This record gives sequence, C-alpha cells and structure tokens, in this order.
Amino acid sequence: MKLKSTVVPVLAAFAISGCHFIAQASPSKKSLSEDVKITRTEHGIPHIQAKSLFGLGYGNAYAQAQDHACILADGYVRVRGERAKYLGPHKNGQDNFFVSLDLGYKIIDLHGRVAREYNNLSADTRALANGFAAGYNQYLQDVKEGKAELAPACSGKAWVTPIDGVDVVASVLASATQNSIGRLLVQILQANPGTGNEWLPTIAKQERQVEKPWLMASNTDYKPKQLTQGSNGWALGHEVTSNGRGLLLANPHFPFNGSLRFWANHASVEGDFSTMGASVIGVPGIVNIGFNEDLAWTHTYSVARHEVVYQLELNPQNPLQYKFDGQWVDIEKKQVNVEVLTPMGVLTMKKDYFTTPIGYVIEDQKNFPWDGKNAYVVRDTNIDNLGGIDHWLAMNRATNLDSFIDTFKNHDGLAFNNTLVADKLGEVFFIDDSNVPDITPVGEELLRSHPVISEVYKKTKLAVLPGTSSALVFQQEVPYERAPKLRRQDYVQNANNSYWLTNLENKLNGHSPLYGHVDYKQTRRTRYNLNLMRFARGADGRFDRHELERIVTGTSASFELHKPTVMATCVLYAGQTLAVTDTLSMPVNPTCEAFAKWDGKFNANSKSAPLAKEFFNLLTDEDLVVQFNASFPAVTPSIVKAEKSTLIKLLAASKQLENAGFAIDSTLGELQYLQKGDRRIPWPGADHHSGGFNIFSTTNAMDLTSFAPSYSAPIREVLDPTWPTRTGLSTDGYPVNYGSSWMMVVGFNEHGPQARGLLTYSQSNNPNSPHFTDASEHYAAGKGLIDLPYTDVQIKQGKISEMTLTVKKD
Repeated sequence: MKLKSTVVPVLAAFAISGCHFIAQASPSKKSLSEDVKITRTEHGIPHIQAKSLFGLGYGNAYAQAQDHACILADGYVRVRGERAKYLGPHKNGQDNFFVSLDLGYKIIDLHGRVAREYNNLSADTRALANGFAAGYNQYLQDVKEGKAELAPACSGKAWVTPIDGVDVVASVLASATQNSIGRLLVQILQANPGTGNEWLPTIAKQERQVEKPWLMASNTDYKPKQLTQGSNGWALGHEVTSNGRGLLLANPHFPFNGSLRFWANHASVEGDFSTMGASVIGVPGIVNIGFNEDLAWTHTYSVARHEVVYQLELNPQNPLQYKFDGQWVDIEKKQVNVEVLTPMGVLTMKKDYFTTPIGYVIEDQKNFPWDGKNAYVVRDTNIDNLGGIDHWLAMNRATNLDSFIDTFKNHDGLAFNNTLVADKLGEVFFIDDSNVPDITPVGEELLRSHPVISEVYKKTKLAVLPGTSSALVFQQEVPYERAPKLRRQDYVQNANNSYWLTNLENKLNGHSPLYGHVDYKQTRRTRYNLNLMRFARGADGRFDRHELERIVTGTSASFELHKPTVMATCVLYAGQTLAVTDTLSMPVNPTCEAFAKWDGKFNANSKSAPLAKEFFNLLTDEDLVVQFNASFPAVTPSIVKAEKSTLIKLLAASKQLENAGFAIDSTLGELQYLQKGDRRIPWPGADHHSGGFNIFSTTNAMDLTSFAPSYSAPIREVLDPTWPTRTGLSTDGYPVNYGSSWMMVVGFNEHGPQARGLLTYSQSNNPNSPHFTDASEHYAAGKGLIDLPYTDVQIKQGKISEMTLTVKKD
C-alpha cells in the first residue's frame, strides 16, 4: 500500500505519535503450528520451505539471524531512534553520530508512521512481518537458552531486544527513504529561524538540578554522505540468445556491510510460489532479485529523484509564516525527545523542529539558508511508502511476463529501483517504477529551462521549485502509465544512467525530468555496458549463460583501450623529465616502464594495475580527443590525447602511489583487499572510473551500523587541487567496502531455470560462521559462480545442513 498525500494542507501526515503497539500474529483456525524446513547448500545458502507466509517469514528470520542478528538488531534500534540511549552520543570521537541520527529518525518518525497504519496493511504483509518478528525473537530466545549464538559485535549487548511486526516494516521503510529524506536528516535538525546555535538540542528539565548539564559536542556539522547504489542489469530476449529463450544478468553494486547488505536465499511456500535469489537484510521472507520457474528479474538503482525541495517566501514580519496561494500559512514548531547515555547517566534531550503542510523545513547555510526572505522544505514520495513487501511478493508469485508487468499496475512499492525482467519464452521488459513526484507541467518546464532552477538540478540533482502555489506542490507519484518502460525481444539494460539508453535501437524520451536526463553523457561504466552488449557475443552473434558469467565476473575495463596511446606518448617523451607542478619534476621512464607491465586487466596479480587505476581516475574529458556527441553516446567521449599533459597525469598517479607507500608497479592484490576478520584477502576487480563492469570501491558511507569498521583515511597529497581524488587510496591500500555483491546469471531451457550465482562477501557476517569467508575466497580465487539448486532434487543433492522449526501460531 502506498499512502498518498491528498491535498495541501496535510499536517496530520507529519504528526508525531508517541504510542506504539506490539503486533501479534493472528491465530490460524486451521492449524496452530507449522513445520518450516531450512536446508543450507553450498556457501550456506538457505532454502526455506514453509506452508504459509507467516511460516516463511519465521524461517527466513531465523536463518537471517543465524547470519546477521547483529546487523538486524542494530538496524531496529537505529530506526526507532534509540542508539544514543545505549551507546552514547558519539560513534567516533566527538562526531554526534548516534544522537544526530536518533533525532532525525525521531523527527521523520518512520516507526510511528508504520505503527499508525499497521492494521491497515495487507494481510500478506502482516503475515510476513509478524512471522519474521516471531522467528527473530525465537532466535534471541535460543541464544538466551544457549542453543544459538550472537556474533561478537552484539553478544551480550543490551540493545539486542525482541521486535514486533512494526519494527520489520519500519526497517523496510527506512531503506526506501535512505537516499531521499534519509540523507537530509542533519539539514532537518539544523532548521531554525534563529541566526546562531538555536537549532541545537538541549537537556530536558530533570527532577534534580545538574550542575554541569551535558551538551552536544562542538562538532555539530555531521553530514551523512549521499547514499547511492549502483548496479548492472541485463535482460536478453530470444533475438540475441543462443537457445532463443530469456537470459538475465544481475550485478547489483551494494555495500559489503550494514543493513543494505544482500543475503542469498530460496523462499518457498507450498502451493504458492518458489523463488530463489537474494534480498536486502531485513526484508521478510521474499526475494528482491531472483528467479522462479518462469521469470528472472533484477533491479538497478534509478537516478530518478524521489523528493522535491520547495523554496518558501517568508513573511517579512514573521519568519514562521510563508505565502501560499496568496495566504500567509504558519510554519509549525514541534518537539521530539531522545534519551542519551552520558557520564551523568541517561538524560533526555529535547529538540525543536519545524514542519509545514508541504513537508519538513531544512536548513544549511550554504545551500538552504533560513533567512529573512526564504526557507526551504522537503517533500518525499517514499516517506509513507508501505507497499514494498506486497510489491515484491507479487513479483515472486508472477507466472509470466504479463502478470509480472501487472505488479506495477497494481502496486507502487518500489522506492528507488529500475526493474529488468526476462521470461522463459524470450521476452524482456524494463521499467523505472521508482516513486517519482508527479510535478505539474509548469514544474517540469522550470526544471528543463529556467536559467537558475535547471542549472541547480543539473549540478546538484536536487529539484528546487517555488513553494508559493498548490499548482507546484506535488500530491502523488507519477502513475504507471507515464513511467519510462520498454518491452522488447532483443535486450534492455541499465547501469545507473537514466532510462534514455535502455536500448540503443529504441531510445526513450519524453518523461518527467525527475526521471533523469536524455541526450547526455553516459558514465564510463554505462558506455562499457553498451559496448559489451554489442561486441561481447559469441561466434554465433548471440549470448549464452557462460558468456554472461565471464562478463559479470570479469576484471577488464574499457579504459584499457587507452594503453597503446599512452605507451606511444611515452616513446615521444622517453628520457625526459617533466614538470608535474611548479615544485615537482619527475623522469618519464620509470613510470612508463611500470605502466608497460600492466596486462590491461584488474586481476589480483596484475602488475601496475593500481598505477592504471590512479591514472584513469585522474583523467577527465579534457584529456580526451573526441568529446561527447549525443548521436554516438556509447563511444563518446573517447581517445586519450597523445600529449605531455597526459603523461603528467600518469606521473602524478605514480607519485600518489609513492605517497601512500607503495611501489608503482605493485600488483592490484597488494593494495586492493577484502578484510574478513583477521584475514586480508587480495581482491580482483576494476572500478567505476576506469570503465569497469564488475567494480569495487572503498566507500563505506552506506554502512550505518554502530560497529562499522574504521579504515585509514584516504591520502590527500593531490598534486593539483583541481584533479579528482576518488579512488580511496590510503596507506593501507584499497580496502573494499562496496561493489559487486550478488552476482547472478539465469537462463531457461525445457527443464526450467538454469541459474548460477555468488554472494562475493559471503553469506554470514558472524566471524564464527563457516560461511564468513567461503564465498569470498571462492571469488578471490577466480572460480566463477556456483550452481544455484532450485528443485527439490537439486537441494537434496547439495545439502550441507538441515533443520526443522516448529512454528507456533497461538
């Protein structure tokens, strides 16, 4: 169910409720108990076989808790806004991390929103959520009784507590809002009509006077990084596949740790559906990216916007009033409280925040100042999006392409995804059905052509519109009929650029600018995707499953095509010393000799691959001969310049490596690694800015867990401040925290789905689990994907463990 705003004003939608309730499972009249079987196969993938949705949620939660109880527990406390109560205000030093996020989650009140609507959710959603809560709680009970264990990160911690169905749905809602209003929490906290630190929270009145009340630390500018995901997704139809049936490649790029981590599983409900694939941790029972007997689908992160910032025109006489439809409307001040563990015990902190019928007031002095003329509010399509569980359940149940497409007509629960699907008959479909604000034609025109508004949108990807009229304030999301979509028999693809080049032979356009731009330069990774689609087919000019597997696990990158030009330029300047900066000159030969050792791949044993990576990340369009041409978007810009300026950046790249303490001809595995407990695993794979497909990154912004590991800060000895610094190179090298996660290739034949996959960072985050490193070592050794057992016979043959849970429903 998607709760839509009706008309402005809608202040009630932003009310804060202090009351919650415990969601109980409704007893079944037919049976008060059910046996759920969990069979694990290679690398610990659980196959959950149940007789009801409640049982599926129960077994799924128990298996998830075996692998990820600490991540689940931390996430529930985070969404409730209670981490500072247990952990204090700070995560690292005096960063106010926990108290800032607690206050933010209390203000947007995701948990309260779900609690108020829980009884109105579908019976299916409540069955899955209640079952999941019961299974998770049973696991905690088994831990208490010594029958199960928690990982060291949360063993014995007071914040590991039982949950209810509201917690489960609120966790899914938090994922839906994490890159819209979820990344503006600090701006919501800072909103205040005052000119100083009036926005800071204060200690609520205590029963006894405290001589030195605890105050927020001086570091009050904590800013969460923008949380973005990536992915490659291909759905191939009968015109381009070897056996004339559908083929799917799934390659989501997600964080390696935290609540957005993937978890492989097989969900089966007797007489209902059987779906295998992977889901984000905390999703109850169902599969997010996967396949069944008839279909295979994947998601990629959409570039569409899910929120609009509205600029308010303030009353010169009253900063708490703004003009709307010719009338002065009040900005309302409200308050939330959070509990914070301090040296003086647990204190209650209170915080004022400001809201309007349009949305929450936000402020930062650089971009959104609350001054005498203007204030800014954010309005989010996903803040009441409670339909995600129903939508994915409908996908799991779909039996043909038409019924799969109908899920988008009947549900609107996908918050930020594109969807690509292939059926067993060889048809494919793409849709960007992320929740996009349905702004009016006037608003669309402002985003396209207004000299200021359009430039702000292009540069910041934030839509900032006037908030002076109801004609500009959206009331719902774009309906299915007007969403970008394409049904084909050859292919659809996406690599996180807009819908425009879903298919090169059938370019899409004409949709709301909030879905992203058309006729614009594609990223290096998207261009590589498009060219692999055209030129990486086998001798028959078609793809088979093995070719897709080589692509998804490959270590090449498009920028390897620049190596011959660079080497020719090295010959031109051989023996010379070039001025890299005003104070630094470097000889050409040592760096060129090192670059010559690079084999053009990003294997763990590829010498000088870090040098290539640093070099390619310094290159910009100015270093290329051919600039972007919208008529040739897959191959422009291209061709590196055979000039001294190119060699200067190669020299700078080598200096960066030396500054970090590494030899310039080091292998990739000496620098790029996955840390698993005490084990440092050399890690193959390219990166986004080198034009890779199977990519990895050091970024750690999406791991919001309280126990997220800390890493050495990236070096900042950049030789030219105008050059980008985006590899994350540190004195430790490249610690991998993000990238190719769940890899999956699915085809079909007369016997059904033929699937292989791999969870690169392994199934469990518990260091004591046998599945903490096994899949990671498998990937690092270059062994490719593994078979995914789907039928009962395959599961029995691949069984490594089995347990049966008796689910009590009374």
